Amino acid sequence: MLFGATVALVACDRSPEPSGSRTQQQPPPVAAIPEPPAPAPAAPPGDFSVQNLSRGAALYVEHCLQCHGPEGQGHPDWRTPSDGEFVAAPPVNGTGNDWKRSRAELVAVIRNGAMRKGVPVMPAYAGRLSDQDIASILTWLQALWPPEIYERWLKANANGNTPRG
Repeated sequence: MLFGATVALVACDRSPEPSGSRTQQQPPPVAAIPEPPAPAPAAPPGDFSVQNLSRGAALYVEHCLQCHGPEGQGHPDWRTPSDGEFVAAPPVNGTGNDWKRSRAELVAVIRNGAMRKGVPVMPAYAGRLSDQDIASILTWLQALWPPEIYERWLKANANGNTPRG
């Protein structure tokens, strides 16, 4: 009895074949192979993965936000000459002079700090931040830069002609 029910189910599952001669089905047409994409621009020096950007953002909040602002905008008076008591932090979001420095120069400023007229204006983070920490922070900052600024920076650094100013 069970055998008969199984045969009936299998038979019901088959679609009737079209009348006439049996022909072999043709495979679907093969799609045309697309042209290879244009070569990608030079790979950015930073690791712009979500994980690294998140890490860089967290390190920025912990170490840099107090002076450079929540969006890297710096202090509004950053261009005003200092009397030596207070130095306004510059923007690091691509609207100041940061993009005019090579990656090595940016790393050096974070690692060694900055002095103006013999007075420290930015603390040194050597020993507090690892090389990877500094790289993550720089990648985060560069993600804030306007695309045209980042492109100019990439081109200048590829040629070794980092803009000054």
